[in-house]
Amino acid sequence: MMTPLSSLLPLWLALRGVGVPAAPLPPLRTSPLSRPISRVNTQEPAVAITFDACATKKGWYGFDHDVFDILKREQVPATVFVSGRWVDTHPEAMGELTSDPLIAFGDHSYDHPHMTQLPAGRVGEEIDQTEAALGRYGRHSVAFRPPFGEWNRRVIEIVHGKNLATVTWDVVSGDPSLKTTTAAMIRAVVGHARSGSIIVFHINGRGWKTHEALPAILSGLRERGFRFVPLSELMRGGGPTGGPVAGAAAGTMAGTAAESQPSGLPAAPRAVP
Repeated sequence: MMTPLSSLLPLWLALRGVGVPAAPLPPLRTSPLSRPISRVNTQEPAVAITFDACATKKGWYGFDHDVFDILKREQVPATVFVSGRWVDTHPEAMGELTSDPLIAFGDHSYDHPHMTQLPAGRVGEEIDQTEAALGRYGRHSVAFRPPFGEWNRRVIEIVHGKNLATVTWDVVSGDPSLKTTTAAMIRAVVGHARSGSIIVFHINGRGWKTHEALPAILSGLRERGFRFVPLSELMRGGGPTGGPVAGAAAGTMAGTAAESQPSGLPAAPRAVP
């Protein structure tokens, strides 16, 4: 009996050093939520660890390999929200990330623009270009995270049309700030995490203290009884909830209350008219 070609795909990807793509998310509900997902309402003591890997037209930034090494050593699943330009300019890092089955990807636009200021067609192009960049590695996004946490109804509707949920965060590590200290990051994340929290860090070299704080943060969250799950799993298993953004530098990112939805998804940061 001949072996179906589809069953050989994982082997072919593995031989190329590429991880097996995450299973596609089920189709989204008929109408989009009016706010992004910032946290998931669940009784399970589970949190999602996420990282942004941004690159703009002005800077390619880098790759914090120390952070990746910690994730591998601790066997922590994480979702990396990449800008397409970062994907295209970091082939070696992408090769390593895609070879790790615990790493999933999210879409963070292509050039990290202010999405609410773009025409609708350009918003769609930013998403599509990043999906194409990920597709070259056999991957796809599990969600979209708007640059700067800025969103409006139009952006959410366009993202929904791509069968992606718009996801922000409810716990801010504060790692891009030059004023951030290791101790402050640990207090912010460990102290504010709740069941269903979506925690944001950076892995593109903009997290000045991330590699120093991350081991203690992971340990502290485990001591509080939390387990780490992929963002896609968290979104599948919970329902919506509200609440402000918490953590370091949270005051600079105004959280908004989520509206209760029967779909199993919630909400967060900065709405732009």
